[in-house]
Amino acid sequence: MIEIILLQISLGKKGLKKWSRDHIVNLSLFNFIVFMLLLLRSAGYFHPFFLLSINVVIFITLICAIVLLNAGTRWLFAMAALFWIFASFMRILKIDVWAERTAIYTYQSLLLGVALMIIENIKGNFGKPWKDFFRT
Repeated sequence: MIEIILLQISLGKKGLKKWSRDHIVNLSLFNFIVFMLLLLRSAGYFHPFFLLSINVVIFITLICAIVLLNAGTRWLFAMAALFWIFASFMRILKIDVWAERTAIYTYQSLLLGVALMIIENIKGNFGKPWKDFFRT
């Protein structure tokens, strides 16, 4: 959801419509994966063997955003900034549980952003979409 808001800010209304038409399959698959992860988490499907917490769901969602939606380092750092602002807001309101969770999401976004930046710099395609990573 936040990725779409960021896309609308950067691309404008026409650019967002074109992007969504070009990536409709990936966007549908992304939404399906997030929906299934949330359903499996709420049902406690993997509970005796693997704790599918909301932190794992957010981390897998960020990885899916990289792979399916071609989210680059800028998007991950923007997500980290939004999570950080939200964590600060929750801390000001004295909602410490949500502030701590959102700080964990900030860390996950920063971790993936730095890892993706290192990969893009090694490959030599800094700032290009993730799909160009596998091309030689």
